Amino acid sequence: MYKITKKIGLLLFLTAGFAANTSAQSAIEALKLTDTDLLGTARFVSMGGAFTALGGDISTLSQNPAGIGVYRTNEVVTTLTIAPQSTQVTNLAGNSRNSKTRVNFDNLGFVGTFNFRGSMLRNINFGVAYNSRKNYARNYRVNYNSLNGSLTNAIAGLCSENPNNLLTSNGAYENGAAWLDVLAYDNFLIAYSPTATAANNSYYGLFADGSTSGNGYLDMRESGYNNEYTFNFGGNIADRVFFGIGVGVTDLKYELISDYGENLYGTNGETEIDATLYPMTTSEYSLYNELVLNGTGVNFKAGLIAYVTNSWRIGAAIHTPTYYSVRRTAYGDIINNYIYLENQLETQARSQSDTPVSTQHFSLRTPLRFMVGTSYQIGYKAIISADYEYTAYSKMKMSDENGYEDVYAYDNSDIGNYLKNTHTIRVGGEYRVTPQLSLRVGYSYTSSPVSDDWLDNRVYVPTAGTLPSYSLGRTKNNYSGGIGYRFRHVYIDAAYLHRRTSEEVMAYSAIPEKNISGSEIAHLITKNNNIILTFGVKF
Repeated sequence: MYKITKKIGLLLFLTAGFAANTSAQSAIEALKLTDTDLLGTARFVSMGGAFTALGGDISTLSQNPAGIGVYRTNEVVTTLTIAPQSTQVTNLAGNSRNSKTRVNFDNLGFVGTFNFRGSMLRNINFGVAYNSRKNYARNYRVNYNSLNGSLTNAIAGLCSENPNNLLTSNGAYENGAAWLDVLAYDNFLIAYSPTATAANNSYYGLFADGSTSGNGYLDMRESGYNNEYTFNFGGNIADRVFFGIGVGVTDLKYELISDYGENLYGTNGETEIDATLYPMTTSEYSLYNELVLNGTGVNFKAGLIAYVTNSWRIGAAIHTPTYYSVRRTAYGDIINNYIYLENQLETQARSQSDTPVSTQHFSLRTPLRFMVGTSYQIGYKAIISADYEYTAYSKMKMSDENGYEDVYAYDNSDIGNYLKNTHTIRVGGEYRVTPQLSLRVGYSYTSSPVSDDWLDNRVYVPTAGTLPSYSLGRTKNNYSGGIGYRFRHVYIDAAYLHRRTSEEVMAYSAIPEKNISGSEIAHLITKNNNIILTFGVKF
């Protein structure tokens, strides 16, 4: 639950105040909401998801809807996944690891078939399915043993254009100051100096080169899901061409609890007590954030699969963007335990302030997706398949709930400039040991959706609200294998998936144009070793 704000006066601004004064969304959040993983039935996953030209699997209803045309009988199928996960963080402080095992219900579907005799149209099929596309659950911690800079300096650099009389709670609502600036100012993490000339800033933070030292930490706890409910229609023309169209309704929820703290000694700050300024020597502060994103969306898909020869198939599918309506709820606070000098005596003090709980709504248009694939059947013993997918991340758009994009002009500019279109390769194979028993193997790779400028801290990476931390994905690799057994009307499949994703974690961004360095980069490796079990009935 969200903490209850302690400043009763701020409740007056609960509806509009927070949204009016700081970006409620960012390209970073848009990227988070559009991320997906290799999930589905055991057969689909074990072959690397390379089913664009294969079909005949309930997971293809979310990939190439033409796959529904391959069905010759009715089918009901469900999938359970046991998902051990480990996250490893590596930086100058060393390694830290977090491990947890979850059980997920990833798949449920039904396909109905209507056969026709003596017609070029062999059958018409319809299907409904639930497919999990992403599970956000993950915890990790980053330790910083020796800080070379401070978030307080970065906040000071960002708010250098605000006169100091704006950085009050009422001023934030009335005059447009950002809440992160307000919290930092109210808790003495930044101070106003009209005569300051360093980097042309009017504000300065607590960290002074050569005299300040300290350490810090970042705790991140993520949870949530992205699920799709598909409704498909397709058919079979002369056993040579298969077609399909589909509507996908998506349901997502992303929750984040973030806690970033610094322990600074020999600080460059000061505190004000009864209109008198006193030098601050030590600050141990934490910035706490809660974020919840809830969204529903709709997309449309169309695809074809065709036999080139009796053994060789090709397939293609296109997915429109998903059009999301998203509700964003956020809260932040800062607690500062500090020591200041009064008449050369050290005095301990504590300050705390928080934002109101804010709720905003926005719209998101996710990337267009296009995929092609090919498969080859070797007699009755083996199948090999390969896919290529193109995802247009740079074409995403954000808008307000009425569809106006001007409100998010800067965010959309960041999307176009710093997000890249990704390329995914999927390959898979299946070998039939007996008519009932099959062995499978697969691999998939997805390139990074983020530009090198963001990954290498060459430009400022904007985030939303009072949450300065973020992670940027590099690549995804999936290695899989599996086994399947067919009875007369029942089949059981099992798969093992090893997923490895690589990311860079930043507590806050650099501001190169102001000569302010960002946080130390931490390398995050997330590994999943999923065991997937699918049970299906044909009738």
